[in-house]
Amino acid sequence: MKTISENFNHQKNPAFETEYYFLCDSSSTERSLPDARAAEGGQARVNDPRTVIRGESSTGENNKSQAALTDWLNVSFPFHSENNNPLEFFKSFSEATKGIFGGMTDQQRGLHGWQYSFQFDHGCVFFAYGGQNNTAFLSLPGEGCALISDWQSFVIYLRDQLRARITRWDGAVDDFIGSHSIDMAIEFYKQGHFKHGGREPKLTQHGNWIKPDGSGRSVYVGNRKNGKLIRIYEKGKQLGDPSSFWVRWEVELHAKDRVIPWEVLLHPGEYVAGAYPCLSWVSDRVFRINTIKEQDRISYERLKQVASTAYGALLNVMLQREGSAELIVEQLKRHAIPRRLAATDHYLRTKGKSDEI
Repeated sequence: MKTISENFNHQKNPAFETEYYFLCDSSSTERSLPDARAAEGGQARVNDPRTVIRGESSTGENNKSQAALTDWLNVSFPFHSENNNPLEFFKSFSEATKGIFGGMTDQQRGLHGWQYSFQFDHGCVFFAYGGQNNTAFLSLPGEGCALISDWQSFVIYLRDQLRARITRWDGAVDDFIGSHSIDMAIEFYKQGHFKHGGREPKLTQHGNWIKPDGSGRSVYVGNRKNGKLIRIYEKGKQLGDPSSFWVRWEVELHAKDRVIPWEVLLHPGEYVAGAYPCLSWVSDRVFRINTIKEQDRISYERLKQVASTAYGALLNVMLQREGSAELIVEQLKRHAIPRRLAATDHYLRTKGKSDEI
């Protein structure tokens, strides 16, 4: 079997004249995750930042583990440039994730205060380093999180190998039938169900609330500067389907005066439920594949509408002149995927048949 160094290649990307890294093959070994609480270092001291806590259902059932999706993950970790380089990070990251994110391209600019940044081919994943007290930064938005199927092994890699800490985590719950609507969120707020410690958090509304027009409404409760907020928005409508009932409840946590434990990645539903009193309903198991498929369906239908509006008349004329739909397709098609479909298409082709959450 070839070693990782033999499979590793480094070359210039001629299209951008930037550094490009890719891995031809990789392998990983099965590892078990020790008890996360023990790994966090035992009991916290009185002056330590508070730890994000789990929620429990009113019936005492512990069935929230798969009730939410990790939809954003930022971590930082020690990275001394004299002892580390992006090449070594790429090798270890690609091995840990089985190469699912593809190559890594130098962006030739900084990111969030770090001097150098790189983007992976798939998942909109970014890596940055340089400065910031000899640390590095890794960011996986929703598209990147969707590609992770073995969160247990990924936690081991981040925590034990990189010695990382979570600086941002988003946990999302998708309600496709709208039983927990955005209007319900407003009622929860009026009833004080978003309060923490007796304080009423700030509420912000976006969209047409006077006469909803199908473009989607949003509610933000809390403040990012304080490290905790929740977004409730009509995701299906915002993707372009005015008749969609799809509502997303999305908790966003930052490591500001709080410790975000690694267990949020293993039991996201429990931590979403524990974020606010009104989220005790988060209990049913949901599947990542359902979310991706619905997002892909709405985006695909919306793009067809856009194409029909912009070029439908031209296609009608072309059909009369060319005499064959096949000839028209051959003349107009490009061997590419629209950016709006790129992430969902890649997921459904590579993981969508069997992956849950």
